[in-house]
Amino acid sequence: MCGIFGCVGEKDVSNLIIKGLKRLEYRGYDSAGLCLETDDRNFEILKSSNSNYPVDVLTKSLEKSKISSNAGIGHTRWATHGPINNINTHPHFSYSKNISIVHNGIVENYDFLSKFLIRKGVEIYSQTDSELIAHLVDLMLCSNGNLKSAIFSVSNMLEGNNTVALMSKEIPKTIFGFTTNSSGGLVVGEKDNYRFLSSDSYALENFCDSVSFTSKDDLVIISNNTLKIIDQNNLPTSPKNINLIKDTKDNNHEIKDLQTNFIIEKEISEQDIALKKLITKRILDKPQEAFPEINRHRLLSSRKIIFTGMGSSYHAAQYGSLLFEDLLEIDSKVEFSSELKNKKIISPDQTTVFAITQSGETADTIEAIRNAKQQGAYVVSIVEESNSKAAINSDSYLLLETGKEISVAATKTFSSTLLMCNSICIYIASLLDKNNQLITKLKEDFMNVDSNIQKVLDCCDYDYLKVSKFISDSEKVFFIGKNLSFPIVNEGSLKIQEISKINSNSFIEGELKHGPNALLDKNSTVISIIGPDENIKKSISSLREIASRNANIITISFVENSEIQELSNYNFVIENNNKYIFPILSVIPLQKLAFMSALNLGLDPDRPQNLAKTVTVE
Repeated sequence: MCGIFGCVGEKDVSNLIIKGLKRLEYRGYDSAGLCLETDDRNFEILKSSNSNYPVDVLTKSLEKSKISSNAGIGHTRWATHGPINNINTHPHFSYSKNISIVHNGIVENYDFLSKFLIRKGVEIYSQTDSELIAHLVDLMLCSNGNLKSAIFSVSNMLEGNNTVALMSKEIPKTIFGFTTNSSGGLVVGEKDNYRFLSSDSYALENFCDSVSFTSKDDLVIISNNTLKIIDQNNLPTSPKNINLIKDTKDNNHEIKDLQTNFIIEKEISEQDIALKKLITKRILDKPQEAFPEINRHRLLSSRKIIFTGMGSSYHAAQYGSLLFEDLLEIDSKVEFSSELKNKKIISPDQTTVFAITQSGETADTIEAIRNAKQQGAYVVSIVEESNSKAAINSDSYLLLETGKEISVAATKTFSSTLLMCNSICIYIASLLDKNNQLITKLKEDFMNVDSNIQKVLDCCDYDYLKVSKFISDSEKVFFIGKNLSFPIVNEGSLKIQEISKINSNSFIEGELKHGPNALLDKNSTVISIIGPDENIKKSISSLREIASRNANIITISFVENSEIQELSNYNFVIENNNKYIFPILSVIPLQKLAFMSALNLGLDPDRPQNLAKTVTVE
């Protein structure tokens, strides 16, 4: 999940690398580091591993050092091998200090390669797999005397998905980059007398007008006046050049004025704005013309729909699949991307795959996209970044219109994805002339969704604070729901785990009595979502069983009900009787409760421990 950024230019590039790392920090904030080439062809390395905001610390260290450089590489780390400390922080030196590297990925044959290096007399200082790469390049360079050949040799030795950028003291003002078996590769660009390479295009949006995405086994070479991409036969390759769509306030999203110290709280509050924009674009304006990006023929000829994603995206995929079957009566299924990437698709020429990845950089989902396309399925990605690897690798892509989501935990992108699924259903219904009463009512009800969201957001903060104490004081938290609410309780449970570090699980309502009941006691809290598509009497019976075991009960219901209120320690009422829209509204209280539970526990809700925004390793 780490971020890589490199730059070579005619003037000092150190601050440019810092700016790039700041944009890549969502990939990992365990630590950060810089390697800068000095005028005497030495390397100066700066590292930060003692803060939840390591790039900010790195920035201050750079200012104090007054180092300037025309070439450098930087890294933001999400730890996979070795604890978080300066020794394990990138960049890493080779044994001769001639090679400096930064790395994203996992060297799957670490044990074999480490033993190989030890036999060669190489001392390994850190506990990372990344350090091995620096030693191997240095060793191969000593063996054949050619850096490019040495890099290709090492590339062939590494197993797993790995992306590397490196510098050598022997070749000044030059950065080399390569990828092995990666789903994404590196992104490279240039402007004026500066050359850049990065883990993703988002980091380059402020520097370049266009970029190129490299493939596995490509070698990138950037210097002050050249940008070359060659293959293992030393022949130039010509990856497709992509014009970057710049992320600006004007073309992206409205900024909401909210006084808060936390990004996630601001992003939760922006959901009414984000959804209103999406509704206007995809639902209210001529439904049959709402999706020009989609190939109508491929979509309508599909007899099967597959939704795929990971984490919050998987929960959105669950909702999308249930929605398609319930609303359109189209055969639909949901798959984890980590499974779909290796699966055979039955009748792929009659299948449409909706791949959900908010960042567009999730490795498993990109591989699932590639697998589906190779088999002949039609693939539509749902993303927030048009310049992302998922968007570029798909047949078509749909933008969520949320603006960049910075906080690790998905909030506004999740609700926007649920809305996107509804929009696609309405679009298909209009193409099939299925504008029945159900579809018509759904379109009408969406006209008021932004005000519905605002009512949920405006619920007394005291209530959210009071209820969150039940969660933060609990040893165990359980979420229950059914039908279209089930993906929402899954998402709610994930939010509690991610942000509050509380042991939480989610179940279909009826499954609670088949085992989990054994865990219920006064130290547990059960959160139940009761939507308009559910048998309210059955849900009340479940609440009575839970109450008999002395567990705390929090409910989110679509209507006021005296029995629900009597059985609940607290009952959130969301007055919406549309079974497709209610789930979108009901996730918001869960997001706010997770956020406030984290505050109760003294945690940073923007940067939860051990997590990164984007999972770029398989």
